[in-house]
Amino acid sequence: MHSIRGTRFLPLALATALLLLAANLGAQTQTTPWKPFSTSADGFRAEFPSDPEVGKTSVPVGKDTYELHSYEAEIGSTALYVGVCDYGAKGLAADPDEMLASAKTGAVSHMNAHILSQEKLPLSAGHGVRFEAESDKLHFSVRMYMSGSMLYQIMVASPLNERYADGARFLDSFELLSRTKASAPAVPASDWKPYIYRNDGFSASFPSPPTIEKQNVSSSGGTFELRTYETDDSATALIAAVCDYGATAASKDPDVVLDDAQKGAINNIKGQLVSGKKIALGANHGVEFEADSDSAHVTARIYLVGSVLYQMIVASPLKGKYADTGRFLDSFQLVDRAGK
Repeated sequence: MHSIRGTRFLPLALATALLLLAANLGAQTQTTPWKPFSTSADGFRAEFPSDPEVGKTSVPVGKDTYELHSYEAEIGSTALYVGVCDYGAKGLAADPDEMLASAKTGAVSHMNAHILSQEKLPLSAGHGVRFEAESDKLHFSVRMYMSGSMLYQIMVASPLNERYADGARFLDSFELLSRTKASAPAVPASDWKPYIYRNDGFSASFPSPPTIEKQNVSSSGGTFELRTYETDDSATALIAAVCDYGATAASKDPDVVLDDAQKGAINNIKGQLVSGKKIALGANHGVEFEADSDSAHVTARIYLVGSVLYQMIVASPLKGKYADTGRFLDSFQLVDRAGK
């Protein structure tokens, strides 16, 4: 019973964080209308079967940090994804073929996959590469383009035995557009406010609107849905995670469940426990701990409320502990759950 997505903080080659995807939706049989999506700020157009979910995150590359923009839609058990990262002056100065080779190698490694086929792609405004890869569960069809300082990655990720029929349609629909500079100012780091999630029975304060994701997690008691609420503040990730383990947790000693969650979380980031203690949230049991991996420092609080496990996580660079750690962790509150 654990989840800290530690791969975000492992040393990564260029843009490998773009490809952390999992197919986790049930099969859908309805016909979905396709429609074009375009963004002049990121300079591309593509067709999606539904409105893509737009996200932003900070990606560490060496000593620098870059902003990744992601556009993702899921249909059935397949994920359709476009990732965009502007490497600025360093991207303009680098050899585009070397940038693409590094991104491809890092992405394949990050997916624990092996390449099936690959080839260079002509592009009037830049350089490109296409490859097919497979992990033990997923098939990936990927195209990458380097245009000026911009790295674009377009991907179809589907189960090995359920190749997506419209994969080529999605990949072929991608085209570059003239970029315009975004006029909206960046959200200041001090713009904190509470966000209430009644479906999951909690509220927490974030410095910017969190991205919501769902994925399936496996434990000895079965497979359960994990919901995460995450935002990035500079190079630090702030994460609230919720998972209802039902009868599996209800029948166990709360301290045993929390100890298992703590150990699993630390193992997941390949870290070492720095400190830990028992805490409480009203009558509910909890645990607080700090742990270090090779590249990140994690401070977390975990609570078991009935059968629901709540995790509040701050993950920051090893040598740059986050000043607002306490502010984020202290903001967690239980609220009445919708429909309860």
